[in-house]
Amino acid sequence: MLDLLRTLLHGRPTKITGTRALPEGEARKVALGDPLAGGKELVLCRVEGALYAIDASCPHEGGRISAGRLLEGQFVVCPLHGYKFDPKNGNAIGVACRSARTYAVREDGADCRVWA
Repeated sequence: MLDLLRTLLHGRPTKITGTRALPEGEARKVALGDPLAGGKELVLCRVEGALYAIDASCPHEGGRISAGRLLEGQFVVCPLHGYKFDPKNGNAIGVACRSARTYAVREDGADCRVWA
């Protein structure tokens, strides 16, 4: 039922393969569609066993949020100014900046679906 509601509100999900292999405290960038034709780039993060998706574009000045090891095992970082964001909710940590956009994620076996 919840998936049907997400589909009605956010459209069809995109399947991303191999996400179960993403280790705890790590982030991986994924492209959904062609970025030059309206696609999106997201960062998938595994925090406390759960998978989260956050927009790869920093809301501060459009820098690209980094993939790889999460800061303190739980925050993504924009290398442009060192801003950190919580992938669970997109909140900026310790700076006056609007939140980064997050997306609904549902793990499905070795893969996941993202509503973006």
